[in-house]
Amino acid sequence: MNRQIEKRIHPLAWQSVCLGISLLIFILILNNRSPNLLRPISMALRTGFGIVIPLAALVVYAAFRVPGRIGELLSSAATMSLFALGLAGLWASGDTQSVVLNGLIPLTDAAGYYTDATRLQYGIDVSNFTAMRPFFAGLLSFFLWLTERNLMSAVGIFTAMAGFACYFASREIQRTHGAEVAVFFLMLMFLYYRHHSGTTMSESLSLPVGLLGTALLWRGISANKERAVLFGIAMIALALNIRPGAMFVLPALLLWGGLAFRGQGKFSFKLFGLGAAVILLVFYANSRMIDFVSNSGGVAFENFAWAFYGLASGGNSWTYVFEANPQLALLNDKEVTPAIYKLAFELIRTQPELIVKGALFYWRMFFSNTWYNAYAFVAGDNYWVNLAARWGMYLLNGLGIYKWFMDRKNPYTSLALLTALGVLASVPFVPPTDAYRVRLYAATIPFFVLLPGMGLAYLIDKIPAQFFKPQLEPSQNQSPVAIFSLALILVMIVAPILIKTNGKLPPAPQAACPDGLEDFFTRFDEGTVINLHRENRTFIDWMPDFHISVFRRNIHSLPDSYLISAMGSIDPENTLYYALDFATNDAAIVILPTSQLPKSGSLIHLCGDWVEPPGTPYVFFNAEEVIPAGPP
Repeated sequence: MNRQIEKRIHPLAWQSVCLGISLLIFILILNNRSPNLLRPISMALRTGFGIVIPLAALVVYAAFRVPGRIGELLSSAATMSLFALGLAGLWASGDTQSVVLNGLIPLTDAAGYYTDATRLQYGIDVSNFTAMRPFFAGLLSFFLWLTERNLMSAVGIFTAMAGFACYFASREIQRTHGAEVAVFFLMLMFLYYRHHSGTTMSESLSLPVGLLGTALLWRGISANKERAVLFGIAMIALALNIRPGAMFVLPALLLWGGLAFRGQGKFSFKLFGLGAAVILLVFYANSRMIDFVSNSGGVAFENFAWAFYGLASGGNSWTYVFEANPQLALLNDKEVTPAIYKLAFELIRTQPELIVKGALFYWRMFFSNTWYNAYAFVAGDNYWVNLAARWGMYLLNGLGIYKWFMDRKNPYTSLALLTALGVLASVPFVPPTDAYRVRLYAATIPFFVLLPGMGLAYLIDKIPAQFFKPQLEPSQNQSPVAIFSLALILVMIVAPILIKTNGKLPPAPQAACPDGLEDFFTRFDEGTVINLHRENRTFIDWMPDFHISVFRRNIHSLPDSYLISAMGSIDPENTLYYALDFATNDAAIVILPTSQLPKSGSLIHLCGDWVEPPGTPYVFFNAEEVIPAGPP
């Protein structure tokens, strides 16, 4: 039967069918509310590690071991199911992290991206924060427009993209190194991405783009196509513009490309030069997008100056520059970055030992037994399991280096080693202590796994059992990776331009609020809210409906004690969502009576009070009255 399918259907058409069926399964999982099966599995896959991840790996491995086109269908379906369950676990648990409240409402940086994506839909310039890396907010604005501003659907699309990108990269690795290495790579990518799935953080786009770049690089090697390699380098550069991180990976890729595709010579200066050109082109496109979304008010990689001062001062946090130099608060936005660089270089000139101290501190933390180490995402709640997993990764890295030493002309192992060295060289400039679980390295996380993957391949080669011999598959000429990547680039560039150009604010409401109450003019949309209910109501907690006790328990995961106190005072039978006031261009966490919720898509005029709890930067608007201000 498998051979009959292969003869009758064109390879690219069959791949499209597989991806379509897998996407349908992904959607069905996210929309299913099965309390006895999907709920516990999804919650375990969201946060578990010791048992559930090995079991999931075995299931995915069984799918990848099936040969031929049936194997393509099963492996793509298994991959998309895995990523869907990780997101469903967030929505079922209402988990709270530093960037997301109760599984949905964006906080801190995520709130900034979400607010600016909303602003773009109404033709408003984004803030300086988002202008530093505009591609994510631009694509988020498109997904919000596409889904009628449904935040759950928008983050679901990002997760689906990550699933597809991970599948593409894993299949390319499988064709050259077998199912074992491919599934090892896939599961580690899932472990990293599950902490960002469902959040409006730039990591949720940077990793998929980085994975697509990895897939293109691997295909370029296997098919001996320089164009695919150059495309892969461009995608990695794009990922690093979306979420700046280990920038030294880019020169490492250029060096590797020049060596791997040197032909009969010693070095391919052609590939090196073309690679440098495509990198510069990506950076140029990023700068032009900044000018468009911020009206030339943004500065690319502005916060790198903050991290650089932290390095120059001996390994301090990115916020230290403002603590040590309070006079910076007196400068306007465009003067701050040059002033910080000047202060940093003055420190290096007068106290050069501090930058060495800072670099050594960051490298030490990168290999420490903390949440800041390179493989902190390969972990769960058990200390000893985490320790074994981390040292297991180090051991595999060592075997990967040994594999390269034994065959230094192998382009796959050379790619893994040189990019790993690029990551290590970047560590002093991308402090792992500035964010947990190496969040700042999202664009280059695939390169954290390729080198230990080569170590695993070395081990498998030494196992005498025939079952574990890699089942290699021939590289196909038709691949959806390049098509998917090109389509994504086109949407990322064109969609934000069209959305902002055609966006406009709705007319302000004519009626005023009663005396003593303040105004908040916004829109209400399905898929953006959480509803808090009394304990005596019987239902299963699942987005968007939660018992008040679940909400109050979840908020204690927040790092902000003042915000916990403010959230703890919210009564049941209220609805929360993050909204933009069209009249003032300010954002707030809106609290309104659940009984007064309007139809989805409605413009609403809220009457209530602006509340700024002490000790926290968050602003609330407590609505007492909801007045319709426009049709859905």
